[in-house]
Amino acid sequence: MKKILLLIAVSFALLTISTAQITQQQADSIVLERLNCETQPYTLHAKASVQEDGYTITTSQEEVFELDYTCWVYWVRYSEEMNSNYLIIKENNGSLLEIELTDNEGPDDLDEWRTVIDESDYPIEIPFTEYSPTGSICQWITPNMTGYSSNLIIINSHEELENYKCQGGNYPEIDFSKHTLLLAYGREPYRVTPNYKSLQQLSAQNYVMKVNINPGFSPVVTHWWTPIVVSKIVEDAHIELIVTKNT
Repeated sequence: MKKILLLIAVSFALLTISTAQITQQQADSIVLERLNCETQPYTLHAKASVQEDGYTITTSQEEVFELDYTCWVYWVRYSEEMNSNYLIIKENNGSLLEIELTDNEGPDDLDEWRTVIDESDYPIEIPFTEYSPTGSICQWITPNMTGYSSNLIIINSHEELENYKCQGGNYPEIDFSKHTLLLAYGREPYRVTPNYKSLQQLSAQNYVMKVNINPGFSPVVTHWWTPIVVSKIVEDAHIELIVTKNT
């Protein structure tokens, strides 16, 4: 394996940034500005957190690029006919390093990277999988509600899930390293059935989940639940729940 200290296929672009440390949002903006001139379609991926001094990039030709500073790391996938690039943003000053590869093979752990979206592409419809326990009549355990209202819980770990599932239920396995469980719930003065749901991403950290409930004719106080599984959502994301009702 050949070890290279970033001496080939490399270009720099020094940018003026007023802050001492570059945030993830600022790094995204720098990279997206660099890609604005691209005429070919691409997908931009990023490591989920800042990378420490000593981070290495290994190409399919077994070349190893070692970075000697803390940085934000991005990988650009173009069409199958084009080579891919790594874009590196230095955390302390926002300088941009571009590594042009001779192939289109991405990182081995790409499923753990986040996808970076240009603001102009929002809103985005987020695909999801409906989730429900089987083999038991037990229901979800949700906080007590006063009056008739609705709420949303973001579940990102097995420990958090234990707080809301009842004993005796058969809960399908969720890989929380890659997925998030969204549990929408509510309380109504009559029997209801959720019959439609959707999830949209409005910006990098803002989402809206919509649930429509179909009321029945029985005047029985009813609790309803709508759990869905989606690709991993960052811990500090804001998700607005909008509940509508058929009349």
